[in-house]
Amino acid sequence: MNVAANNDHSKRYRWRLPLAWTVLIVFDACLAVLVWGQEKPLPPDNAPSAVAVEVVQVEGPNDVDRQAVRFEAIDVFVDSGDLPLAAYQFELTSRTPGVEIVGIEGGDHAAFAEPPYYDPKAMNHNRVIIAAFHAGENVPSGRSRVARIHVQLQGPGLKEYATKLSVAASTAGEEIPAKASIEKAKA
Repeated sequence: MNVAANNDHSKRYRWRLPLAWTVLIVFDACLAVLVWGQEKPLPPDNAPSAVAVEVVQVEGPNDVDRQAVRFEAIDVFVDSGDLPLAAYQFELTSRTPGVEIVGIEGGDHAAFAEPPYYDPKAMNHNRVIIAAFHAGENVPSGRSRVARIHVQLQGPGLKEYATKLSVAASTAGEEIPAKASIEKAKA
């Protein structure tokens, strides 16, 4: 065997990658570029949005200890005007530390009396996305309470909540204009 020819061959192919590795590296690079290109930057809190966000401050007692824990309920209303409301989805977020969502109830109208749908694993301590629909004809119109959110609060003072109605739909399955609002539940 010619040793000089063998050394020349190893020098030429020393850094050559197998074809499968080259294809895999190129595929990974393309996949990374594709994912990076699809990620949308999150808008800042003060950026204009097509979906209205309502922010409400709920008063709390000022004469309690910072570590004191209490429970309250927040009512969520959807106002669909004269149109029938058959489905909705909203996001509720607390903008104040010391708030944890601990339970969710249904609404006043029979169409939404059952607790709405939400993913317990996706429910962050201070944020939840809730949705419900009713396939029947007996649905509310106007302003109706669609859910009651139970929260555990720590510390004194007011708590700030934001709600964003993502979608509302009629019995025909068409998107309708509606507005979500929240307020502290009456005892």
